[in-house]
Amino acid sequence: MMVCFGGGRSSKDWIIVLVWLLVVLFAFVFFVSVGYSAEVCFSESDARRLVVELEQKRILEQEVKEYEALIENLKKQNELLRQEVQLLKEQVQLLNEQKEIYKVLADEKDREIRRQRAVGFFERVKSFLMGAGMGAVITVLILH
Repeated sequence: MMVCFGGGRSSKDWIIVLVWLLVVLFAFVFFVSVGYSAEVCFSESDARRLVVELEQKRILEQEVKEYEALIENLKKQNELLRQEVQLLKEQVQLLNEQKEIYKVLADEKDREIRRQRAVGFFERVKSFLMGAGMGAVITVLILH
């Protein structure tokens, strides 16, 4: 078959040319796709090894996901522990302040008790001396 362009061709000739071009195009696409499609073959031992490695990869990917989740949980626990440590530091500070307040109160109470004891001793001595003096005066009055 001879294809020529130009001149007075009929529509029948153009249809033949288009059909011929489509056949060539389909043949080209078919041979290119067949030529580039590589058939992959493995020996049985290679196929077994490949299956084992793929299974190991799947297991490792699952373990990685589990470890990533574990790391996230540990990060959250770490943050909670940091907050707890901060709260405990604040609590220790408050307890130290409370201890200082109690120490001041105890010192004040101790001074008050000492003052009361000192006054109490002198009051007792004074009462004893007054009682003894009154007794002596009454004795002297009676005997006289």
